[in-house]
Amino acid sequence: MKQPTIAYCKNLLLLLQNTIVVFLLVLVVSCNPSKEKPSTVWTAPESASLLKSPFTITQDIELKGQQLYMLYCRSCHGRTGRGDGAAGRSLDQKPANFQDQAIKKEPDGALFWKMSTGKGAMPAFKDVLSEEERWSLVSYIKKLTTDEYAERAPQALHPDITIKYVMKTAPNSIRILQNPVTKEIWYTTMEGGVYRINNIESKEPTSQEILSSKDHGITQLQGAVFLGNSIFLCGNVPDKNHQTTAGRMVRVYFKDTAVSQIKVVFNTVNYPANKTIYDHGWNALELSADEKYVYANSGARTDHGEVQDDGGLYPNQRDNILTSKIFRFPVETENLLLTLDTTQARPYIFAEGIRNAYDIAIDGKGNLFAVSNSCDYDMPEDMFWIRQGHHYGFPWMMGGLENPQQFPDWKPDPATDPFINRSSHSWEVRYFHNDPTFPKIPPGLKFTPGVQNLGPDANFYRGHTGKVLDGDQTGATISTFTAHSCPLGLFFDKKKVLPNDLNGDGFVIRYSLGANSSLMAPLEADGADLLHLHLMYDSATDNYFVRTTRIVEGFDQPTDAILIGNDVYVMEYGDNGGNIWKLTFASQNNKENASKK
Repeated sequence: MKQPTIAYCKNLLLLLQNTIVVFLLVLVVSCNPSKEKPSTVWTAPESASLLKSPFTITQDIELKGQQLYMLYCRSCHGRTGRGDGAAGRSLDQKPANFQDQAIKKEPDGALFWKMSTGKGAMPAFKDVLSEEERWSLVSYIKKLTTDEYAERAPQALHPDITIKYVMKTAPNSIRILQNPVTKEIWYTTMEGGVYRINNIESKEPTSQEILSSKDHGITQLQGAVFLGNSIFLCGNVPDKNHQTTAGRMVRVYFKDTAVSQIKVVFNTVNYPANKTIYDHGWNALELSADEKYVYANSGARTDHGEVQDDGGLYPNQRDNILTSKIFRFPVETENLLLTLDTTQARPYIFAEGIRNAYDIAIDGKGNLFAVSNSCDYDMPEDMFWIRQGHHYGFPWMMGGLENPQQFPDWKPDPATDPFINRSSHSWEVRYFHNDPTFPKIPPGLKFTPGVQNLGPDANFYRGHTGKVLDGDQTGATISTFTAHSCPLGLFFDKKKVLPNDLNGDGFVIRYSLGANSSLMAPLEADGADLLHLHLMYDSATDNYFVRTTRIVEGFDQPTDAILIGNDVYVMEYGDNGGNIWKLTFASQNNKENASKK
């Protein structure tokens, strides 16, 4: 069996471009995101309720419990334990609300038994955490209250950045964008809310819901982009049983500030869904530089190309013609129906082989870039230069590494394969498995590798031996960011208004905070930050290299960012309501004037 490899230098990058390589594999989740049918009340056996912790509860034990909660529980149960974490939103059976009085009254032993044994979407932690660790988690959960969390501002790591808190947003905030005509800032939520912010520069800005899912018909709204005084919205419409889903894009026209009409751009036929968080759906949108086309990403319906048959409903179903691709539509498109017929869908496919490009953006030269999150295996997260007709490797390659499930002799086991994290969902439910029917790479297919990160930041990786290494010390480049970073909010300084060292460059936020992520923590403690991306074109490989530097840290579940003038607005997801932060950069003119004094 071939071993996973990382592109260590330009020569290897060039080799990857000129040889046939073997295919690529949200949001990072640390709870088990499978969707079991809802049950009634989960009651622990009476014998379990009588269990008592054999450990003395000390301050160190409570601190350990908090750390474990942030690693393993927060993504589903939420920061304050209300069962409203980003991963938990996709489950049919919602995670427990630890603020509920019934759970607060539950015996410690019952909670210990439940987290040990697991049920449905709740994984069993008896093989992941020690007895002492599980009891420390029980201790923290029983003490968890909403007032424990004081608001902490992000911290600038660059001398030319000042940070100011702007406002609270609705829960589950996803996209932030600006209407180019009215100059107002808008944001959207996962549930379909489209909000306009009023008086954002005032001391008390407010937001007003302009559209809901009832207006535009998208119940899982993930993509949004303005064209003039109109907005494109896209996402998915799953059926009530989550057995099928359909993609949908609409264009909403405004007259002044009021909605004048809503036109359907496209619908897809219903196609097989699955009951995991890996059913990524239609999400990122971007306009071409000439504003003649709108790009739309459709993420994979799998973690790494495995069969997802939705409990046997769809035998042998992996991904299909409508998933793991970037599509391009003329902006005038109306009432298009996309089907699973390859011939019908092919004219709209711009690029393929991308697991989930949750953010795409045009740079100042008109180039399209995408940042894609990788699978549960310890593969780096890619940034791609997206070009028409190119294939980027999924499901055979991700992050410059070969997907091991394609090899018939692979025997997945965390004891022998250090790239498998025991807390990962794909290991818990055995999506990592020996898979002799995994599709072969089509003859003659070539993959375009990702942008290679030269450091100094976000470039930790797991080496051949399984040891975590720093690219700065080894001289290796990776494609592109530390595994499980979950890069989002990609944008560029297209008007070149930022200071000299940032002028004209790209930026991306990382959703995951390594120290609080069970998947990312073994590789890197940093995260939930803003990265500066200095991209450099390399003619020998016809691709880009990037120098990546952290310039702001301390965000809490950041999902999107937008540059307006020399201000960057960063939005946080928010289990019970998100936040917007304003990052003001010294402008290019200010820096030039200061240098003359």
